[in-house]
Amino acid sequence: MTIFNDYLSMISVLFCRKNSADTVELDAVSNDMQPSVKRAIIYLGLLLIVMVVSSNARADSNHSLLPQDPAWITGKLITGFTYHILPVDEQSDRIQLYLRVKAGSVQETEQQQGYAHLLEHMAFNGTKNFPKNKIIRLFEQAGLVFGRDLNAFTSFDNTVYQLSIPEGNELLLKQVLQYLADISYQINLNQAEITKEKGVVQGEIYARANLLDNPYIAYMDNFDEGTKYQYQKIVGTVNSIEKATQTGLKAYYNSWYHPENVELLIVGNVKENTTVQLINEYFLAFKGEHQLQLKQPHRIPSFKQTPFTVASPQIKVETSSLVFNLPDYKYKTYHDDYKNRLIMFVNQLLNYRLTRTNELKKMPYNHAFSYIGTPNDGGNKWVYSLGVNHDNSFKNRSGAIKFLASEAARLQQYGFTNEEFKHQKALLASQTKNANIDYKNKKSVDIINEALNSLMHNKTNISPSLNNILANEFLAKIRLDEINNFTSETLVKPQFSAFYTQGSGTQDTAKIIADIQQTLLTKQSLPNDNLVIASKALIANLPAVGKIVKSSEYPQYYMQELHLDNGVAALLQPDSSANGKVYLEFSAPGGITALDPKTRAAAVALTDIYLNSGLAEMTGQQTAQLFQLNNTQLTPYISNTTQGFTIETAADKLEFAMSSIYAAMLNGKIDDTVFKHVKQSMIQWTRNNDPNFQSITKGDLFSHNPYEGKLSLKQLYDLDKDKVEAVYKQLFGHANGYKLTVIGDFEPLQAKALIAKYIGSLPKGKKHQYTIKKQPVLNKKVSLKREINKLDRADLVFDFIFEATEPNIKDIYASDLISRVLQRKMVNNVREELSLTYSPNAWCGSATPGSNYARCQINVVTDKKDADKGVEAVELALKDLYQTGVSQTELDEHKKALVLAMLDNDKFPQQRARFVHRDFINGFPIGSVLEPQAVVDEIDKAYIDLLINRYLKDAGQVTLTVLP
Repeated sequence: MTIFNDYLSMISVLFCRKNSADTVELDAVSNDMQPSVKRAIIYLGLLLIVMVVSSNARADSNHSLLPQDPAWITGKLITGFTYHILPVDEQSDRIQLYLRVKAGSVQETEQQQGYAHLLEHMAFNGTKNFPKNKIIRLFEQAGLVFGRDLNAFTSFDNTVYQLSIPEGNELLLKQVLQYLADISYQINLNQAEITKEKGVVQGEIYARANLLDNPYIAYMDNFDEGTKYQYQKIVGTVNSIEKATQTGLKAYYNSWYHPENVELLIVGNVKENTTVQLINEYFLAFKGEHQLQLKQPHRIPSFKQTPFTVASPQIKVETSSLVFNLPDYKYKTYHDDYKNRLIMFVNQLLNYRLTRTNELKKMPYNHAFSYIGTPNDGGNKWVYSLGVNHDNSFKNRSGAIKFLASEAARLQQYGFTNEEFKHQKALLASQTKNANIDYKNKKSVDIINEALNSLMHNKTNISPSLNNILANEFLAKIRLDEINNFTSETLVKPQFSAFYTQGSGTQDTAKIIADIQQTLLTKQSLPNDNLVIASKALIANLPAVGKIVKSSEYPQYYMQELHLDNGVAALLQPDSSANGKVYLEFSAPGGITALDPKTRAAAVALTDIYLNSGLAEMTGQQTAQLFQLNNTQLTPYISNTTQGFTIETAADKLEFAMSSIYAAMLNGKIDDTVFKHVKQSMIQWTRNNDPNFQSITKGDLFSHNPYEGKLSLKQLYDLDKDKVEAVYKQLFGHANGYKLTVIGDFEPLQAKALIAKYIGSLPKGKKHQYTIKKQPVLNKKVSLKREINKLDRADLVFDFIFEATEPNIKDIYASDLISRVLQRKMVNNVREELSLTYSPNAWCGSATPGSNYARCQINVVTDKKDADKGVEAVELALKDLYQTGVSQTELDEHKKALVLAMLDNDKFPQQRARFVHRDFINGFPIGSVLEPQAVVDEIDKAYIDLLINRYLKDAGQVTLTVLP
């Protein structure tokens, strides 16, 4: 689901001041080719923004108001300024402070287009008590990161400033509250700073150009046509920002930054009385220079039945959808809660029906699905989207539409079956139980984001305990006839939408609509008798239990290391703070570079094929639902140097999780239809995908490396099932050399018994190990210029490659520090001083076992006329870094930030499991990641300067300028 969530975040287009990763992904897979059936789900249907309904239900006859969560403290100053405080001691040990201004792009006049967003930027360029970049320096000196701990976003109706600080720092809390008060009424709108920031905002417009040209946003803009809820309006245009004036900005600022239109949210381990006193101290003087303007009612988009089709090179997988209108979203009463839960449950049933019916077809489509979404950020409109992901032929398009219309008609006429209802109700009960576990593990940032969402959408923010009560009441009261009545009333008069690949032709839309309406009126056959089939056991016969032959204790880390007789090593760390959750990592050395290069395409396709084919004797959907019923997620992966699984499970389902590892290692299969769809989607993706920037630079970086670069069409056409099965057996068919990390809320004795039973019974086989196949590494500087940019901007890519040494924990941390040095250098020089870009991105990797090279990269997006200037600015910044190195003061700040980030990771069992396992499989000392200060203390300025020269100055380099 990670890709799905990332894409939804992209579509939200909440234009932020900056985004910055905190730590470098040290083991990321670098495959240019990752199309996949999983990713296809991303592109399905409308791709509407999923509305997170945090809690919804009760007997539909109860129209009394839901109570707000009493744990929240809400108050109002005499000026009208409102605050909401939730004192809570949670795992992250972080205090979140959000200042919400209830105004965004919708409140702008035509002459003020983009002003709300520009004003948000100006808040970081100086206020009365924090002139220039003082607030950024304050955070950096505290070991915090601009972009992660200090950020903001602008949307249609809101501007939100987001700050995150460690708990226990009373002085920093006071300073942050004073800064937020400054934002409310004391931003320094200095003309020189405005002029400079214009370039940064224009750089952001260029950086976001791919979003504004995105076909799925085109759908939403079509839906919102004639209203102010158009995505381009949030950020403005290059021209509107260029025309922005100090007077105009002040007018917008004074009109909407008013105490009655601004509110403060605080979540974390704070003292109520002290915090309220500070709010009074800093915000009481915020009175507003003018009377708050009355917000003019803006036309909210209504549901459109007008068909929408689009063909675009950005679409890699075709989708046809039927979209059905739902009752307007509200969440104020018990009745609203019950209605919303019913809508969500019907969607779950719809998704199951479409997926299962598609599975039963002789020639199924790639995917069939249903989900709930909202086509715009304004208003309270939400819809069902029933869709099919299919290959790009007229036959598949017309067949997909008929399939969807037939199932909608069948549901109108017969409804869901009792078997479907009971099956999905059991799944909902399991999800409800798991939701209670998940809430206990929520961080302060999760809690404040949910509260913010409630405020922005005028929802009641109820307590977790009430949410649990209402969820269980819904399960007890919901009836099949009620479900079917609602479904029959809802699945009428759909909107047809389609997303087609570029150059794949068009269809007669009028005929499509006529065919849909005719099908909806046609008598359908009864539902299939095999819609629900009980899930089978993951393992039919388990071999003899394995033996633990060695055990070592690490009491300082509460860890135990086990060695089994089949060559598997396991590391256990029980932690009750996981609150009913257990996190497992199971992987081995090897990966794609352990294979014959001719099988690389099979390795890339393998995880998608096996994920969607199912385990043992079950279909893909049966397998997925079995995992959902057991509150377990298992994600396979294959990188260039490793392969394995990441698993998350409920504590009482640990045995199922262990058995799932056994089944995934030995009981995977290839479904013919799934293989065909995955192969076809990979071919289609490659054929339709123009050369991308990464593949161009890799052509020089890895000119003779068969394990890097884009897969060719010939490699994909040559892909067959035998190659995929051979790769599966080689990488997953035996256990010798695999390592298992288990961290979470479990009993050690039980875990050891389960490890011996399931992991120990895996066949031993040949030992998996890193295989270093030394590849040639570029040792010169190359400059390239290409005019292939589909966007009206310049993309600048600086790719570095260097010979790697034997991996060690010190160099991993040093690479992270160099990434931070590079990022700040680019921000300070290219962004802040020259205003050439919005958010330059820089990172440095480190040596990994099984590879003789590593990379660094810098990316800059700028105006096409500034391309040469941008290249020169980056090169000058690098030259200065090579000559002077990093300053001791800056290095100390980065070291402090890195230690703080790693200690933050250690607080969360899931993140800790990932890093502990990284060290475990790489052979680093047990517990290294849990003592970051000791490792970071070994890194001094001389060492960093030495690595900067090796990683960048003396490295092979490809500089690529991509112009329209």
